[in-house]
Amino acid sequence: MRIPERRRIEIRKLIEKENIVSVERLSELFGISPITVRRDLEKLQNEGYLKKVHGGAIAEQSFFEHEPIYSDHIKLFRAEKERIGKEASNRINDNDVVIIESGTTCLQVIHNLEDKKNLKIATAGIETANELWKLATIRKDFEISVCGGIIRPQSNTYVGPHAISFFNNINADIAFIGAVAISLDKGMATATQFDAEITKSIIQCSKKIILLSDSSKFGKYSYINVTPLEILDEIITDSNLNEDIRKDIEKLNVKLTIV
Repeated sequence: MRIPERRRIEIRKLIEKENIVSVERLSELFGISPITVRRDLEKLQNEGYLKKVHGGAIAEQSFFEHEPIYSDHIKLFRAEKERIGKEASNRINDNDVVIIESGTTCLQVIHNLEDKKNLKIATAGIETANELWKLATIRKDFEISVCGGIIRPQSNTYVGPHAISFFNNINADIAFIGAVAISLDKGMATATQFDAEITKSIIQCSKKIILLSDSSKFGKYSYINVTPLEILDEIITDSNLNEDIRKDIEKLNVKLTIV
């Protein structure tokens, strides 16, 4: 990840924690000029994370996670997502029927499947399908299925009745899913009804459900609640997870794996 991207993530976290910060403090904290701070704040404001005010910025609905644009989100938390994807791949056995959802963390699972045998893999993700195609050119014993449907460019996903019907007719051993936001009281949440319906259909057709998410998604809300965390078999996330959130998840009797 480029330094400006990482810096803006840290600025965002700080504002969400303290609700208001000054340009002067950010300049000193990150060792950058006030002009650079203002540019960072301008970008974060355009993305809906904060509101610029005279001399600084305030949090903009810090409890609410806006839908990330796929092409931007794929650049964030790369190292964490790679660790999560590698750990998740250990849950897959030879001959399994696997569903890999469209999220950028789920995408990392694919990069760790070359040693598996005779897998059937289905997805609703456009970029996920592209990576699976590359894998299928190497592993001839893999069968790859893509649900098709209406393209949602924001999430790089197929949605709609055709996609839902596809998953309603599958019996999967294991499914890896993601979320825009995760909270203890509302569970998994996403930005649109279309995405929520796809995730629900994947959950219903799978014996085992594993949520893959970097720690930045926890303690957040989004527009549509998908499912409570209690229905999950496992959550795999990174070591930056807030300690209080970790303890609360463990009380739900859901397996939590931190990498």
